[in-house]
Amino acid sequence: MAVSSSLRLAISPWISSSCGSNFRFSSSNNTKTLAILSFSSSSSSSSSSSSSSSSSSSATSQTITHPPPPPQSHSVVNPPNSNYKWESFRKKKVVMRVGYVGTDYRGLQKQLDQPSIATIEGALETALYNAGGIRDSNFGNLHKVGWGRSSRTDKGVHSLATMISLKMEIPDYAWKDDPNGFALASYVNSYLPESIRVFSILPSQRRFDARRECNIRKYSYLLPAEIIGIKNNLTAAEINSHLSDFREILNSFEGEHPFHNYTIRSKYRKKFTTKQSRGKDRRTKSSYVSLDSEFEEHYGEESSDSELEGHDREESFGVNEVIPRYADGKSRISSKSNGLENHLAGLCDENGDQKTPLPIMARWLYEPDDRDKLNASHFRKIVQCSCGKLEQLLGTNYIEISICGESFMLHQIRKMVGTAVAVKRNLLPRDILKLSLNKFSRIVLPLAPSEVLILRGNNFVLRNQPGNVTRPEMVTLVESEEILKVVDDFYKCKMLPQISKFLDPSNSPWKEWVETLDANTSIPESQLVEVRNAWQLWRDSFPVRAVAASF
Repeated sequence: MAVSSSLRLAISPWISSSCGSNFRFSSSNNTKTLAILSFSSSSSSSSSSSSSSSSSSSATSQTITHPPPPPQSHSVVNPPNSNYKWESFRKKKVVMRVGYVGTDYRGLQKQLDQPSIATIEGALETALYNAGGIRDSNFGNLHKVGWGRSSRTDKGVHSLATMISLKMEIPDYAWKDDPNGFALASYVNSYLPESIRVFSILPSQRRFDARRECNIRKYSYLLPAEIIGIKNNLTAAEINSHLSDFREILNSFEGEHPFHNYTIRSKYRKKFTTKQSRGKDRRTKSSYVSLDSEFEEHYGEESSDSELEGHDREESFGVNEVIPRYADGKSRISSKSNGLENHLAGLCDENGDQKTPLPIMARWLYEPDDRDKLNASHFRKIVQCSCGKLEQLLGTNYIEISICGESFMLHQIRKMVGTAVAVKRNLLPRDILKLSLNKFSRIVLPLAPSEVLILRGNNFVLRNQPGNVTRPEMVTLVESEEILKVVDDFYKCKMLPQISKFLDPSNSPWKEWVETLDANTSIPESQLVEVRNAWQLWRDSFPVRAVAASF
């Protein structure tokens, strides 16, 4: 990839180096993969960096007075000579595509109350400041530069497609003969560790909102094949049978459902004032308070736009609907109340001695409970949830689970994977999927490890406009073959070597996780029967539900 010397930066050595990696990667063989989220793996190499570098250096020494490029060190956040800052020409809103290996970081978002904790945004802010993109007066406060991101990731999660927007100080030569925005990105990268890369920085429009315009997010989860029963000595037919069975389990998540059992649902619950909580029927928009900012500071998953617009959607979902009452004024299962009577009755043995109570792993919410209320924020739409064929990395067999949706809650993907694995291992019954995706059920589900979860892609459209219109800069960031090649190089050279350490099922985190899963993932049959019966009554209460609730 030749870069014109008019950029006055010898950047090609930073962006054209190819990795001589022996890691093998094949994209998932899914029939429903969205074209807009395709991941290119170009094998073409860039043009020679040495000639470009020398011609650029020659032009620089003769024609400009800009500071020389920073040292080509990627291992430290603050290079030894920290006075290499570009001269600010003006402030401009930009958007950058960022990738990172999240193993050593406590998530993407900078944590204001714990500045010593290593986060991706903390490293990015420091690198931008050192490069000249953030003024001294704005450093340390991301709100001052209008910082926004398309999505957040939790501790240990990786990304190839995080889009971050900000109002950045730019030099006068920004984007000259550089339509893919590599020059400024490479300059910033020289102040970043190798585990974080800025792939591109492009000019953006003032009204661009990375989170709200991101309408599709695609994640990959690399799962050791042995975890779902695929041993090395199996025949091709047996392997295909396992994959088909697991794919069918994963497909159950597709569609629009309440995923309250797949997150910490209190984090997405609207809060009422004391006065408003007394009046159950007074549900106006003013009665809702936005989510705790404390959650946004401490947790890594992105919330959907419905958190701010949830009240309008809440009516259409019938979130607060309860089991219907009949002519006698009672529910046919009201005698069970919330299921605690049967539980309490089992606390004593036949001699009256107290027994250890069974933990409540599954129950049905028969009556509205202000302390455990759902709203539209708990409903999410999954466009695709499937897995590909058997892959191999450094001798270890694995499968890639692809999960594509509009937005995700904290732990949602990891709980989806954990539940699917538990079902495949016969630790949970098959119908736990439909039961857990009902708004009245409350079920404890397993959480899969984070070390192999990757944000792979995004799609962006303008809000409140007809048609799927995407800003030109976002089309470039998502679809440019040159940018995708840089992304692919980072994936093969930096991310896969790190992830490969977590694909051995006999080592951490899988050995401990599987032992814990097998020992603790079970639901008392009495609790399952109660939830099943309540679900059946709920479904049969209205004929339309018999169709809608079928899987």
